Amino acid sequence: MALALRHRDDTIAEMPALPQLFTRRETDPAVMARLQGKGVADMARRFEQGHRAYVACWSGEPVSWGWVATREAEIGELRLRFAIPAGERYLWNFVTLPSHRGLGIYPRLLNAIVSAESTESDRFWIAYAPENRASGSGIRKAGFVTVAELSFDMTGRPALRAVAPDEVAAARMFGVPMSDDLSACWRCARAAASAQATPTGCATTTSCCCDYQRPEVTCAA
Repeated sequence: MALALRHRDDTIAEMPALPQLFTRRETDPAVMARLQGKGVADMARRFEQGHRAYVACWSGEPVSWGWVATREAEIGELRLRFAIPAGERYLWNFVTLPSHRGLGIYPRLLNAIVSAESTESDRFWIAYAPENRASGSGIRKAGFVTVAELSFDMTGRPALRAVAPDEVAAARMFGVPMSDDLSACWRCARAAASAQATPTGCATTTSCCCDYQRPEVTCAA
């Protein structure tokens, strides 16, 4: 799983304005429950825990949304829970409706969030599965730079491998050890651990061939 970072003052390539697009912060649990297909109580709990929701609307209709963690967050795929230091934010749980993908909405939503939260924060983090190539492209367009990889080490514990500067900040942020011996695919490593099986495929090698857009394409296949 790739870990990307953007600083408040980083410059990014200009993205032409989309007249149909408007981004807002949403504070109503009922609205987010309807968008995400979850219970109102679940969404209210997120707000109580310090999470902030942002919604992108196309011609007035919500088409993309995501969350910003300000106190504590969790990466469920890695069974990793961590506190958010002061002056930092973790962006998570983004969705764009299939009918509006490929229009450049996602990077503009990310950029709008950074702009809105920059009065309180300097560093913004986001994690994404490398096999989700569309997500990775949008994250890079929004000015985020991949600085580390998060996965499981050979003992099955979450760990981090640096691929760019800021590795110390990343290790502090996520509270995991540095390691040069990570499974190449967090998905395969987790599946092997759940099955109590010996890791195979890219759970132990250096490349991953899983494809988020094509679930049938996996390392096991």
